[in-house]
Amino acid sequence: MQMISLDQVFQILRPGVPLPFGVRDAAGRLLLAKGLVLHEQSKLLDLLNRGMFVDTEEVKRYVPPARESDAIERPAERFSVRWEALLRRLGLLLQTPADPQFLKQVREMVVRIAGCPESCTDQMIFLIVRHDYSQTQRYPEAHSLHVAVLCHLVSRRLGWSDNRRLSLIGAALTMNLGMASLQAKLAMQRTPPTPQQRQEIDAHPLVSASLLRANGLQDEEWLLAVEQHHECPGGSGYPKQVQTPGELSQLIRFIDNFTAKYSPRAGRDKQPAHQAAKDLYAQSGGNPLAAALIKECGIYPPGCFVKLASGESAVVTRRGLTLKDPLVVALTNPHGEPLGRPVQRDTSQPGRAIVGPLADKAITVQVSADQLYD
Repeated sequence: MQMISLDQVFQILRPGVPLPFGVRDAAGRLLLAKGLVLHEQSKLLDLLNRGMFVDTEEVKRYVPPARESDAIERPAERFSVRWEALLRRLGLLLQTPADPQFLKQVREMVVRIAGCPESCTDQMIFLIVRHDYSQTQRYPEAHSLHVAVLCHLVSRRLGWSDNRRLSLIGAALTMNLGMASLQAKLAMQRTPPTPQQRQEIDAHPLVSASLLRANGLQDEEWLLAVEQHHECPGGSGYPKQVQTPGELSQLIRFIDNFTAKYSPRAGRDKQPAHQAAKDLYAQSGGNPLAAALIKECGIYPPGCFVKLASGESAVVTRRGLTLKDPLVVALTNPHGEPLGRPVQRDTSQPGRAIVGPLADKAITVQVSADQLYD
């Protein structure tokens, strides 16, 4: 039997309507039979969060009712549902490392991230940059998911093997397993870490790896990347001052630092993404891994607010042919007045060039991925 994840066909499901195909676990065991009716949307979302699967043959045989053929959600809406489900599911996983199914569920999430189509890359970066960090209690899962997704994108650019990329994504998802609770506290804490908290921070790479081993993980590349994701060449990192840390750990470290820079926390403003990229490259000494990250995201990644030479304010939606010339959507006219509808602009064209970034507070127009991506 060949199966696909439920999230790929989730848009078909409706509360109060019989299931058009059976729902199965990762082993192919039938959990909910075709024709069963779930009356609450929350029940359907729970299946999505649990990472269920469906038989591809059943999906092929499915014929949508004619009256619903025009009600299929747009791809952007489907993707945003899957993204939110990933975030919620990861949040639950990080809180339950003692669950016997923990490692299996993490591996399922790794496969789902690695299976994200290339056509969704710009939208994924947009969702990362525009994440709502006011929900500080969700910082641990948000940060881990963001790092994991960027690790997937950058390693794909670098041409790494599938097995290596899966190990990398897994390490990114679980790198902070040993301090998930503390990480949430620190996101809300306005004072520097206490000595006790500092000890927990310093120990968390080894604690995280130990928890993974206790769950039966034997992937040494994954484990080493977790242990070394705060190590720096020359021995200036922690916890073991490794002189020559592994390549996977260093890509995670660069992406970890990059995403942390533009993630606001209590007592610390976010750094503009373009400035975070420039600082990262300078601090890395021009490391090729850091360069690959910047090339993947661009100088102005999707989700950044920018000012155009035309005087318009805009949000970046897609990377362009060069790092400095992304596609944007204008949100306001030169006088700061909202446009009747967002208008796409090509910043490589004369008069539309980006002249600089804009702070989030400078934009009063509400933007969402569902509005900007079809």
